[in-house]
Amino acid sequence: MLVKQPQIIPAFLTDSIEVLVDQVERVSPFVDKIHIDVLDGYFAPYITCCPAPQIAAVDFLVDYEVHLMVEDPKEQLMSWKKAGATRVIAHVEVLEDQESFVEMASSLGLEVGLALKVETDLDELSDSVASNLDSILLMAHEVGVQGAPFNDEVLLRIVDLRSRYEHVIIQVDGGLNEETLHMSFDAGANLFAVGSTIVESPKPQEVIASLRKIIA
Repeated sequence: MLVKQPQIIPAFLTDSIEVLVDQVERVSPFVDKIHIDVLDGYFAPYITCCPAPQIAAVDFLVDYEVHLMVEDPKEQLMSWKKAGATRVIAHVEVLEDQESFVEMASSLGLEVGLALKVETDLDELSDSVASNLDSILLMAHEVGVQGAPFNDEVLLRIVDLRSRYEHVIIQVDGGLNEETLHMSFDAGANLFAVGSTIVESPKPQEVIASLRKIIA
C-alpha cells in the first residue's frame, strides 16, 4: 500500500541504550514513527546497542520500525514482533529466499520491507515480492555509518525503481538533509529515514517541521 502522505522518520544508530532512549524521547512528541538501525558487526563493521530483548524493556511512546543490517534477519523476526516493532526491514544481500522472509514476517502481523545497498543491482530485488512490500529501502550511503555523505547515484535508482513499481513505498536512508531530501522526493521517494540532521540538532522539532515543508 502506498503512503497517503510522504513521511519523515527520524533514524537512530547508536551503541548505547541510554543514548538511544534520550534521543528518542527528544523527537517522539513530534513524529508518528521512528527508525532504529540494528547492526550485528558482520553485515557491516559496527554493532549497535540494542537487540530485541533490550528494546522490549523500553517503553517507547512512538511506533517504530527496525532496519535489520544483520546476517540472520529471519531468525530475529519473532523477537522483534515480541519487542513491539511494527515493521521489519531486511537486506536482500543476506536473504537466500526473499519470499520466505516476507511470508514469515507477514504471518507474524509485521509490515515488511526489503533494503538494498547503494552498490546492489536493483535486479537483485525479487520482482515477485517487490510490488507487495510495505516499503523498499534504498541506502544513500554506506551501511552502518550515520552522518556519511549522500551518494547522488541513489537518485537514478529511485527513478528506476519508481518506473518499475508505481505504487510501492520507496524509502531513502542516509545522508538526508534539506537539499538531498528535496532531490530524493523529486526523484520519486516518499519515505525518508533522517538520522544526524534531526538527531544531532538542538532543535529537532524545528528541523522536522522544515523537512516536512519540502514534501508537503
